[in-house]
Amino acid sequence: MRQNCRVCGRIGVREHLDFGPQAIRNRFLRSADELEFTHRLRIGYCGSCGMVQLTDPPPVREVRPQFEWISYNEPERHLDELARVLAKLPSITRDSTFAGLTYKDDSTLARLNRLGFVNTWRPDIRTDLGIDSPFAGIESVQETLRSETADALAAKFGRPDVLLARHVLEHTHDTPAALEWAAKLVRPGGYVVFEVPDTVRALDRLDYTTVWEEHTLYFTPTTLRACVGLGGFEILGVDTYPYTLENSLVVIARSGAASWTLPNDVAGMARADRFVSEFQRIRERTRRQLRDRGRVAMLGAGHLTGAFLNLYGLAEQIEFVTDDNANKQGLFMPGSRLPILPSSELVNRDIDLCLMTVRPEIEDAVAAKNATFTERGGVLASVFPDSPYSLERASRPVGVLA
Repeated sequence: MRQNCRVCGRIGVREHLDFGPQAIRNRFLRSADELEFTHRLRIGYCGSCGMVQLTDPPPVREVRPQFEWISYNEPERHLDELARVLAKLPSITRDSTFAGLTYKDDSTLARLNRLGFVNTWRPDIRTDLGIDSPFAGIESVQETLRSETADALAAKFGRPDVLLARHVLEHTHDTPAALEWAAKLVRPGGYVVFEVPDTVRALDRLDYTTVWEEHTLYFTPTTLRACVGLGGFEILGVDTYPYTLENSLVVIARSGAASWTLPNDVAGMARADRFVSEFQRIRERTRRQLRDRGRVAMLGAGHLTGAFLNLYGLAEQIEFVTDDNANKQGLFMPGSRLPILPSSELVNRDIDLCLMTVRPEIEDAVAAKNATFTERGGVLASVFPDSPYSLERASRPVGVLA
């Protein structure tokens, strides 16, 4: 059965990839036998606009973190350049007002302050957005992006000339409502800046760890243009800022566009179709790669490790997950229920292969920190196919270093 696309609204979401019931990856367990909520995780893509998307996201209340120490950090190296670009937009002066939506916009606002733009504001998640949960994050903010919220913020702070919303759009359950909220909040003819992860590389390399219950939409430059354009904005530009794991996409748009024509994205459709159809092959290949590798552990108790373990069904092939964040040690991974232990256990428990899910730019530092493990013959490998430490390149016999 085809469903309505959450971006273009047309009945055309097809080719479901069903991962089955999945645990929420920020819901670490306090014991191995604790009851946990699961939700069927499925993705599809729209035959009209090409957007890859979750077909049935879990309820917001279930995705909301249960621990105060959980946080998510986005890449920021490009923000100096972005601030300079925003400072030069037509009609922007030192008296212009810049607004951010969440804590993820604070660093951009600070850069604009340093450039001489002192009129900045950001709503408080509790007093201005009415979110009472002490651990609420983006998953809860996106739920408040409605017309009445725009009116309330405009009444309190005034309408900004530029509105920033980094890493929110990919979380939205009602994307048209979020776009309408932005258009209503910003002054007439004002600018809105959305930043989202670029999933082109993950889709091309068949990296299924990119699928996450918190992300409802999986953007490419083409689908980001379509999404924002369909929301009634004039697209001034979409820029790609390169990073090692996933690039950042930034669209600068102006409110008040009349109409938008859906693109004929043949390449994007083919990419999405391949991503959907190849999962079982990649899953079985990954499981084969871990056979006969001795004792295997994973490093990094985050949502990427959770995806690798749970989507590929690897709980029985992995002994534990290591993480030196003291808050996580002693807990158990959602879904797989594997214990989270300090990295010293790689040596203490004679692990042969340790799979990393850390960002590629810090892999060398992680390897250096775990030199005792590799010096005794242990192998560090990355789950990411284009990493120098990739699992494919680590297909050598157990205990043999590269």
